Amino acid sequence: MTDFHYFEAPTDTAAGTLNPVFELLDFPIVMGGADDIVLTGPSPDKPMVDGREVTDPRLVKALSKPVEVDRAEVLDRSAKLGGILRAMGIIGTENERIVIAEDVPLITRALSILGAARIGASVDVRSGAASSASSADTASAQLSAHGSDDDITSVLVHTIDAPPINSGRASVKVIRSRFEGVGITVAGETANIDQAMRDSRVESAAVVPLAPDRALIVTDFGALDAESSLEWLSQEILPEA
Repeated sequence: MTDFHYFEAPTDTAAGTLNPVFELLDFPIVMGGADDIVLTGPSPDKPMVDGREVTDPRLVKALSKPVEVDRAEVLDRSAKLGGILRAMGIIGTENERIVIAEDVPLITRALSILGAARIGASVDVRSGAASSASSADTASAQLSAHGSDDDITSVLVHTIDAPPINSGRASVKVIRSRFEGVGITVAGETANIDQAMRDSRVESAAVVPLAPDRALIVTDFGALDAESSLEWLSQEILPEA
């Protein structure tokens, strides 16, 4: 993957527009890579089926395998998160900064980063950017600490004390939200992402064209723009892709 597929081609007077998430998810799916496993995680401590925890020892053993997520699901879940961010007033600017608590599961963290970058919101992945959050009050306090700059809107993805949403009976395969027990706090208001993921009124977000020099990922080694963040996302978030 050496060349970007530009939304607007660069010219002598304009740098063009692109998005690294499009290169990792949307374009490969168009080219037939929907079923490729691109995100993996450890075996779940408490396996679930249709949002319900499995208790039968035989099923627990059968389901206690490393998690594998294909590219189509990664796109679906991250795009829906982008829609949730939009519904909460995040329009996708470099002054809107997503931080992720340390206790958020790795797969959820990856989907959060991809969903934010998809709509152009910057993501702060620096060490200590966000501490563990287990309640809305704690999350609000951390947002105040990290969002003291009036020009920055801070968004915190963190764990919450909430049972998984019961998806009920369905005639089609139920896709896990991958955000069970995780919430998102903006301006002191917290939403249950698992619940929002299952809300048909929340539309998935289309990928947003970005200027190549647009700051997108903030790391311990400095800020990465939209163009250079492709390599970081490929190595740190979707190394299997």
